[in-house]
Amino acid sequence: MRRLLATLITALACAAVVSAVLPRRGVTRTQAANDFVHFESGHVHPLALTPDGTRLLAVNTADDQLAVFSVTGATPLLMAEIPVGLEPVSVAVRSNGEAWVVNQLSDDVSIVNLATNNVRATLHVGDEAEAGDSLPAPVPPMRAGLPAAPKVGLLAQYTSGHWRDVSGKLWDSKIPYTVPLVELVKVDAASRTITQVRGDMATILMGAAVDPTTGTCALSGTYALLETRFEPNLRGHTTEARVALVPQTGPTTVVGLNPHINYSVPTGPQSERDSSLAIPTSVTWSPDGQRVYVSALGSSKLGVLSATGALLARVPTVAGPTGVVVDGQHARIYVLGRFHNQLQTLSTGTLQSLGVTSIGFDPTPDDIVNGRKFFYSGLTSGHGDQACASCHIFGDMDNLVWDLGNPLGDMSPVPPGMIDPLLAQAHPMKGPMATQSLRGLTNTGVLHWRGDRASFMAFQPATQSLLGLASPIPDSEMVAMSQFVLPLSYPPNPNQFLDRTFRDAPVGTPSAERGRQFFANTAVDAGRTCSFCHSVAIGTNGQLIDRFALQEAQDMKVPQLRNLYQKTGFTDAPGAVNKRGFGFTHNGSVDNLFDFLHFPGFAFAAGADGDAQRRDVEAYLLSFDTGLAPAVGSEVTFDGGPGDAARVARMDTLAARATAGDCDLVAHGRVDGARRNWLYTGGVWHADRTGVTDLSSPALRALAGPGSELTVIGVPPGSGTRMALDRDRDGYLNGDEIVAGSDPANPASIPLFTGVTPDGATGTGLRGARPNPFRGATAIEWSLAHDAQVELAIFDVTGREVRVLVRGTSPAGAHRMDWDGRATGGRSLGAGLYFARLRLDGQEWTKAVVKLD
Repeated sequence: MRRLLATLITALACAAVVSAVLPRRGVTRTQAANDFVHFESGHVHPLALTPDGTRLLAVNTADDQLAVFSVTGATPLLMAEIPVGLEPVSVAVRSNGEAWVVNQLSDDVSIVNLATNNVRATLHVGDEAEAGDSLPAPVPPMRAGLPAAPKVGLLAQYTSGHWRDVSGKLWDSKIPYTVPLVELVKVDAASRTITQVRGDMATILMGAAVDPTTGTCALSGTYALLETRFEPNLRGHTTEARVALVPQTGPTTVVGLNPHINYSVPTGPQSERDSSLAIPTSVTWSPDGQRVYVSALGSSKLGVLSATGALLARVPTVAGPTGVVVDGQHARIYVLGRFHNQLQTLSTGTLQSLGVTSIGFDPTPDDIVNGRKFFYSGLTSGHGDQACASCHIFGDMDNLVWDLGNPLGDMSPVPPGMIDPLLAQAHPMKGPMATQSLRGLTNTGVLHWRGDRASFMAFQPATQSLLGLASPIPDSEMVAMSQFVLPLSYPPNPNQFLDRTFRDAPVGTPSAERGRQFFANTAVDAGRTCSFCHSVAIGTNGQLIDRFALQEAQDMKVPQLRNLYQKTGFTDAPGAVNKRGFGFTHNGSVDNLFDFLHFPGFAFAAGADGDAQRRDVEAYLLSFDTGLAPAVGSEVTFDGGPGDAARVARMDTLAARATAGDCDLVAHGRVDGARRNWLYTGGVWHADRTGVTDLSSPALRALAGPGSELTVIGVPPGSGTRMALDRDRDGYLNGDEIVAGSDPANPASIPLFTGVTPDGATGTGLRGARPNPFRGATAIEWSLAHDAQVELAIFDVTGREVRVLVRGTSPAGAHRMDWDGRATGGRSLGAGLYFARLRLDGQEWTKAVVKLD
């Protein structure tokens, strides 16, 4: 039954994406092995022009490359692809010969030599209230028959020097701190002093650009309506898309990007939705300062504004635009489309599209690519301007707290499988709750702070009740979205050491290592250890704890602990000036973990000894393992100079972690002017060329020199072969393809002559069908890591086998088998959704195939 459900879910997802075909997408290939980790790092300024206007630089986040285009011809021409750190999200040009690339996961900056098209250096920069019983009366009033609402917190807004709730009541006596609205800081680079501070423009800021003629700064982002209580009042209007214009002197102008929307109703007409600009990301000025351009990620449009903020046009673009640059010299606008790794060229005069090209190979699995649009799309909301991504920023959290209670809602039953006998139904008036991350949801049990959602699919009604659709999005779209969300992964915890150990310290100084041992071994809660509920693997056992044990107003789920380090920076001390407004626990009201660990239900030692234990546990919780080792993303660059000696220890540590299984280890460099890559395996470095001798680490470092710098980087386990040897997963080594004249970044381009052969299979798995959808016939492709007894069969949507294509022994390597769209016996099958299933060694893989009329 479980397999049948999975098959039906895959069918629904595929049906939703059959028509999503765009020209000139980034070349991709269905994942045949576990070689891709889904981080969805957010872009910030992903495009940049060189000062001379001859080259355009674009980050290829999925493939960890910087793409360099020549823009001197009629259309952008891809000239070079330069491996950088993990998850590059931003690029800035320092000169015609140098660019700096910010790598989100590596927590560093790759300094790129644009003359040699190589990383010349790596710059390490490091990471990243209860109101009693006098709450204002709910509006609308609570539905008759509901029991009394639990005593929950209340959100207050700091305005005109006072804290007030939505009814205007003062709460200054309960809130002794302030949270200044510091959203834009202008720094004089020469004196390194702050010259301007502005705020009250947007809640989430996405992009910034300076007018080259006046110095006015344009900001893009969204404003969150946190001051509005309850889901019915927020329906269709949770956020607003904005651009702010900040002059060097004088007042700020804040402009709504959707003046056409009628927010007095939750669901607008289709014409209103089609015109909306959802999730503004990048922003830029025209060289003459007369136009502002802002990309709208959730509506695949470019907004065009005047210098004073008047909305002049909405221009269709490639899917998921996250970057925009104006090329005044060539009268062009370049737009980066994140959904399909595309670069679009528009005319500045007519705003018509002049062409679309790929920015390079995209290793993202098809299911993630297909589901991405539903997560970001404004068309999943009643006005076309909001989406799940409006609050779950790039699949993570917005660091905000919302009161999405519903006075008209129903009680929620206790979820099945709970062992606490004192659990009660959940009240719809749940009070303020912090936005939770969508990363790492798999195997965490029921969802939400109160466990009132059985699975991700249970959030489907929110597209109607919160986002404002007239009815929830179709099952097929929700399934597709789930296939984008569920693989989302946490990055490594920056508070761990590179070797995945924890900081230790003498007694009296907080020690994460002592905290780890205490957490796992010392009983502090009714004879149980912390790890009894907060399992060390993910931080939760998935169970709910009753309100009496928690001394709270409501039952709560045991929360996961993998992102606690991202919630620091808030204090409720009198007179404190905060950099954020919320802290820990379900409603963000606890300012630090040390205070939380003073919960009376915890049996720490008495006095100073107990506080020392709490400090140790706090240090450990802020270093809690995310499931991905700190070695992933860590890199070091050798240049052949005297500084290399000090870098060897870092490389040795990375090699040790690769041997331990924390990461794969790859190296990128140049030999005799040509791009070369290596994979560390079995204690030696294996090159991306057939017949090349393996190298020791000292021998590899000896290849580094000016113009041929060498970068060693830890990558997610399982991804090393793709990232070092076979970028496009076609079974041929990158270097061999270059020698043979084929493209190592295009799986459809393989060596057609010479003695070049695949360097072993790419791994066992079902690649999919090409073409898909198809008319007439399609080729089912799969690969084997070893000889095996296989069965390749076709099934219809009911799970009925309609054709066996292969049954027997197949050798290791890449395979394909044509299917003519017919059943056993030659009967022609009707148009619709089918499934190809590969089964061997007790494992199976399934891919959807769509047959057209």
